[in-house]
Amino acid sequence: MAKKLGKLNFFKRNYKKTDTEVPTFKQNLQECRFVDAGKQLIIREDRLFALKQEGIGSKRKLVEEEEDSEARLAKDYEDLLESVMRTLEQSLDIQSAEKQEALKDAVQAVLQEEEQDTRWEGFQEKGRPPWRPRRCKQNHEALLERLVHRRMEEAELDSSVEIQSSMEQSIISKAKRLKEDLLEVATWVHSCYPEQENVCQFYATLYHNTFSAKLREVAEYTLCDEDCVLLLQWVNQHYPNILNVRKIKEVIDHTKLDPLLPEDMITPLEQQFLTSKKREVSTHLRKILDREETAWKEGELPQLRDQVYCCIQAIDVIQCFHGHVENTQKILGDETKVRNITCQMSNFLKDYERFHAKIIKSRQTNTEAVLMVNLSFLIQCRDYITKNAHLFPEDVKTNCLSLLTTMTESSQHYFTSNMHKELKDLYRKVGSYQWLKDSRGVCEEILAKLDRHIQKFNNLDKMCCQELLGGMHKEFLAEYVRKMMKQKIILSNKDQQQMAASELCLNSERIHRCLTAAGSNMDWLKDILPRLAELLKLQDPDSIKLELVNLMSVYPDLSDRHISAWLRLKGNLSTLDVRNIRKSVTCSQDQIKEKSDSLQFSRSFFSIVRIK
Repeated sequence: MAKKLGKLNFFKRNYKKTDTEVPTFKQNLQECRFVDAGKQLIIREDRLFALKQEGIGSKRKLVEEEEDSEARLAKDYEDLLESVMRTLEQSLDIQSAEKQEALKDAVQAVLQEEEQDTRWEGFQEKGRPPWRPRRCKQNHEALLERLVHRRMEEAELDSSVEIQSSMEQSIISKAKRLKEDLLEVATWVHSCYPEQENVCQFYATLYHNTFSAKLREVAEYTLCDEDCVLLLQWVNQHYPNILNVRKIKEVIDHTKLDPLLPEDMITPLEQQFLTSKKREVSTHLRKILDREETAWKEGELPQLRDQVYCCIQAIDVIQCFHGHVENTQKILGDETKVRNITCQMSNFLKDYERFHAKIIKSRQTNTEAVLMVNLSFLIQCRDYITKNAHLFPEDVKTNCLSLLTTMTESSQHYFTSNMHKELKDLYRKVGSYQWLKDSRGVCEEILAKLDRHIQKFNNLDKMCCQELLGGMHKEFLAEYVRKMMKQKIILSNKDQQQMAASELCLNSERIHRCLTAAGSNMDWLKDILPRLAELLKLQDPDSIKLELVNLMSVYPDLSDRHISAWLRLKGNLSTLDVRNIRKSVTCSQDQIKEKSDSLQFSRSFFSIVRIK
């Protein structure tokens, strides 16, 4: 018994009288001083149950007084907690300093009661007040949960918002209520609780769970495509935007909230959306292609804007495609999932390739103009895919770029083959004795006709013009070198070789100046003829070997056939000298190719100089 009494020592307190008038319990309650009112009840509780536990007042009269006091105390506790819970129930409607203070006092009263519950832990049921434990904190949390649920159920849509779908109305009204109430919590309620209670996170969880339950309810039904999009937008776009409002974000850690929809619900919605989006992208791209094909068949010429062909299909295709990609990324909230629709670009380009092939085979009056615009489209598509490679699966990206390269090369071949046809008769003079006598005249005659040919490309945009004329520049120079290697002339002595080398350098300058002025950006081509000219000037076989090795290190596609054909121009080289030079250079060729970097291979030239 002595041991038990020792356990109750914490209830014994010294209560000193004071001359200051102390507010009564009811006065404290009326003034919303819940902490003070609660302390008064705890003092009475401590005294009453300490006396009772120690057996004092064993006479019947005292026992009756104690029982009467216990009943009054229980009633006062009920009044206190009723007032506290009523104040807590108004937590989201305070918006004044006075009400904020009342809420703060109510919260402290709950925590004070929780502490008193803790003090009674360890006592048997008969040895503690019948209302202990009161579990005020647990009741407080249950009250807030009911409060949130009720407010979400009663949420009304703003009458100024015009929405047809009842489902969308319900979602928007609840989302609006959620946002407004979380801002209320962050503004007024947050400061009423101790920091360790993390009340903002608690409210966020309650609202999140209630909103999530509504979306799950909707997701259980078979949804049309529009409703599917709406639901995904709320999950991945609108709802995260609410949580990222600065004032809310400062007090809530959204990473601790469960997913708004579980994986088994979100996956079918995403699949439905992606299927619909693929169909939509395919339909839009098909319409653009049909429009272009119809215009071509009807003989229409591309539109000119500021004397430049306007590539409308490039604008339409890229904007349409990228618009759908961005929309998909926003709705799904994940860039990697966008790759499910980018395969439509590959399908579209396959269809475009068939259209492109028809144009090249045709002989319509608008063929050249349409091919020029198509070339601009192909280049812009290639640049778009290259810059946005992360949006495409690797196999789709490779396939798209391959299709674009094939079509681009076929377009360039169409124009360069026409160039070669127009210059065919003049090409025959290159590398001939006529050329040796009047190299400048031959070169200027060819370039004059070439210049007339490339005037038709004046209406191309700058980027497309650079690519097309760059290809023509390379093809023209390759044909020039090929004609030189046909050995129509033999340079039998040093003087002839020196003169031919000098003329090659001058011709190189004329060709480069003509084509770069027209729009070619292939600046590196200017060194090819001077380097070949250097081989003509050199007389010592060892010096020729060294120059050839240097030449191959820059142009790894320089083959043994090219070397043989060029060396045969030097009539004073013996067969043995040529054989030794070729043998020595061949030994170095494999090592040079291994060391050559990608830039050098991208500047391959001699592979298109076709000699027999």
